[in-house]
Amino acid sequence: MTSKDHTPHVLILGGGIGGLTLAQALRKKGIPFSIFERDSEQNSRSQGWSIGLHTILDDLKASIPDDMPSLETVFHLHPLKFPSQLAVYQAQDPSQRHGVTDDGAGKLLRANRRRLREFLSTGIQVEFGKQATGIQEDHHSVAVNFTDGTSANGDFLVGADGVHSIVRRHLLYPNEDKLKRLPIATIVGEVTLENEDMARQLELGHSCYIVRADNNITGSGDLVMFVGVNDVLPDAKSGLYYWFLIWPDEAATQGSHWTATASQQELLSAARAMTKNFAPEFKAIIEKTSVGGMRAPPLVMHDVELSPEDISSGRVALLGDAAHCMTPFSGQGGVTAIRDALDLARALSRVAEDGLRGAGLEAVMAKYRDTMLERGVRAVQLSRDAITKSNLVREGAPFAYGQCSKPIPLEKIRL
Repeated sequence: MTSKDHTPHVLILGGGIGGLTLAQALRKKGIPFSIFERDSEQNSRSQGWSIGLHTILDDLKASIPDDMPSLETVFHLHPLKFPSQLAVYQAQDPSQRHGVTDDGAGKLLRANRRRLREFLSTGIQVEFGKQATGIQEDHHSVAVNFTDGTSANGDFLVGADGVHSIVRRHLLYPNEDKLKRLPIATIVGEVTLENEDMARQLELGHSCYIVRADNNITGSGDLVMFVGVNDVLPDAKSGLYYWFLIWPDEAATQGSHWTATASQQELLSAARAMTKNFAPEFKAIIEKTSVGGMRAPPLVMHDVELSPEDISSGRVALLGDAAHCMTPFSGQGGVTAIRDALDLARALSRVAEDGLRGAGLEAVMAKYRDTMLERGVRAVQLSRDAITKSNLVREGAPFAYGQCSKPIPLEKIRL
């Protein structure tokens, strides 16, 4: 229940970026919470690749407690001093590029995802190994059951539990889940580069760069290559890189797509063949990647679109990928999850401060739901269309990380 004599307790399913951001915002507001993560420990699996933080940095800094470290500690290029930068190229012309570069005003910060989760875990106890199996709710409370036989009770439940969210399925029941597999295929590689090899990649884009190619170049349809720095090693002369090849492919909606069963060697050979007509500067990172650096199987792309009519408003809410998972091709997923978390914290704070219940509580939560879903659907469609409608190949990135793209001069870097 909620009243001015009772501070609501919030249960958060999911210890990723969205769930942790919500926890920090609630911690600052003095609203009690418990956060549950299905993984056995924080680093039990890959934390994913770097994430661009933009347009929400001021709100994030203002919404988290004062005992947090500096947000700059999550910077993916640390200890290097280069500003965050995204560049876009045509596949056969490395001499011309456009994109965005942080101007020092704090509008763009590309974060290492592991460091960001560690930052957002400050002062928070996450209960690991908590896989939810069932949810019960009434007009006064919510309960969650876990596979280990335990349960948790609270006034609100927030599903920050990712793409395959059990909370989303609970809200949609008895209707089917709306998660869908997309007609987008990928090949993914990872490689550690050092010295001159790393310097050449930094010259192409400090943080990341995109190479776009149409059928005239590939002979097999539109293709996008994304290359990014995940982390710089302490010697400041080597770093962990990752790259994607992405293309529209209707067959990718089926489990039988050839990439699903291809060996690492087959994936690497395919990547080299698909980029054979790229400029040597762009092919270099694939040539440097070993067979063992290939991700097998590659990523499967999903997204989900929900409307306010799909899910009720009340004591159970969604945020981030649980509500609107999307492809990573517009740089919106992480930022949208953080914005959801900050908005939801404000909604829960109003419920707590005003002692809302019944229709008043539902109205506040419905406003959050509607705003969150509208924002999420826009981002989902933009991210999907970047590949399925070849917008990224045709248009490049005229608007990226919350800024208008502009020509970026070429540069020479020494490490």
